[in-house]
Amino acid sequence: MKTIVAALFLFMLIFSTVSQTLNIKPYTMAEGDKNNKYNLTANYPLIDFGPEALMGVRGIAEDINGLISKMIQGQFTPFKQQAIEDTINSCPQNESTLEINYTTIYKDNGYLSFLFETFSNPRCAAHPMTYQTSFNYSYTGKGLLTISDLFTPGSGWLEYISAYCVKELNAKAKKDGLENNEANILEGAGPKEDNFYTFTVNDHSLDIIFNLYRVGPYVWGFQTVSIPWKDLVKMLDPKGPLGFLVK
Repeated sequence: MKTIVAALFLFMLIFSTVSQTLNIKPYTMAEGDKNNKYNLTANYPLIDFGPEALMGVRGIAEDINGLISKMIQGQFTPFKQQAIEDTINSCPQNESTLEINYTTIYKDNGYLSFLFETFSNPRCAAHPMTYQTSFNYSYTGKGLLTISDLFTPGSGWLEYISAYCVKELNAKAKKDGLENNEANILEGAGPKEDNFYTFTVNDHSLDIIFNLYRVGPYVWGFQTVSIPWKDLVKMLDPKGPLGFLVK
């Protein structure tokens, strides 16, 4: 009986979430040190489902917002600590700066996909650094997602994605005149789940983002490989966060 009640409650919560309007509002947080040791800015989304949202649905919004805040603070805190330590050194910059921005990639069918880009310029660094982080969340199911949550275990998805990325990246490197980079590509796009930590989804494809240095030298920049859903749909978990794509 308890199992039936729990299942019914979950169904009602999912139905209520889908039926209510998802609102994504931009929010900016800035923090600076009075002694010019650091200057931090984060532009990020805040989620709500409107003033009439049920308590359980409001809880989902709070979970999403809390996870995004945790991710932001996970970058702010160590950067501030390093900036304070760097003040004892002689560096050309007046202060360390960090700026985080985001793009909403997908927001339908109970699935949220954001891409965050961080510009980091520590005062003692040789040069600034930019890196990207993805945030994927199923608000009608599992919550915060890793790429393995999208697929059926044992379907061969990891090997397929790896092979697809290696082939595409090698072709791109050849086109760009980047020589002797095959080993870097195989290391950064080989069949290990950690290689595909940064990903987003949209209506047409699964996009794998490789940060600087991940599959080649700094000068090659960010690399994105887009894999059409038609090639992946048979590997998706029909009961998973992208089950709506499975016909």
